[in-house]
Amino acid sequence: MAAGVSSSPASVQATVHAHVYAELRHGLMNGDFLPGQRLVVRNIAERFQTSAMPVREALRRLVSEGALFDHPNRGVIVPEASVEVITDIVRVRCLIEGSAAEWAASTITAAELDAINEINERMKACTTVDGADKYLAFNRQFHFSIYRATRSGTMQQIIKRLWLRAGPWLNIMRGEATLGLGLDYHAEIIEALRAGNGTMARRAIVADISDAADIILRAASAQAPAAPSRASRRQATPPAQGSR
Repeated sequence: MAAGVSSSPASVQATVHAHVYAELRHGLMNGDFLPGQRLVVRNIAERFQTSAMPVREALRRLVSEGALFDHPNRGVIVPEASVEVITDIVRVRCLIEGSAAEWAASTITAAELDAINEINERMKACTTVDGADKYLAFNRQFHFSIYRATRSGTMQQIIKRLWLRAGPWLNIMRGEATLGLGLDYHAEIIEALRAGNGTMARRAIVADISDAADIILRAASAQAPAAPSRASRRQATPPAQGSR
């Protein structure tokens, strides 16, 4: 582009859309949004100081990826967290992310390990309710620094799609009693990666995911509506055709 020639409106719009999309993706993976939360175009546009169009495009793209759901009555929302969906995604995460940690054990560099250890130290300083936002952001950085060390772009894309679905559940981990529970596993992961022990790295990642999932599943079960009793089901059942 020649000096002094400004960018076209279309290219500016594309840049804004890419920024909004990337920030919403990070927010979903960090646990900044709640399951069932409605995403209002006007509010997001005000937050990013932009027009509605790039926001709508970003939301449409996230809906197509399964990260958001276009509800017929409520608009674009974060998908609800049911026990069945959480259980299914956790099983897949354990399989895929466990494999990624095992691969990384044979490819990660000393410099990458030092950076991962530094992220973990920063997490330790955020184990209060006031530090919950930073804690969850560092948690994502910790995991994805390991997954980048696999040198597999395909693996990273698969894991990002899983985290887009799983991230909003992390809101449950914001309480003072739950923040920091995964740090022991993080220490084991770092130790395994430094030793080049893929089996140990896989086991520690799976334990980290599984323990967090147990907390999330207990919370999801407690929030689920109770099954109706047999008596109430009888009362709610309409009489058979022709009955008196």
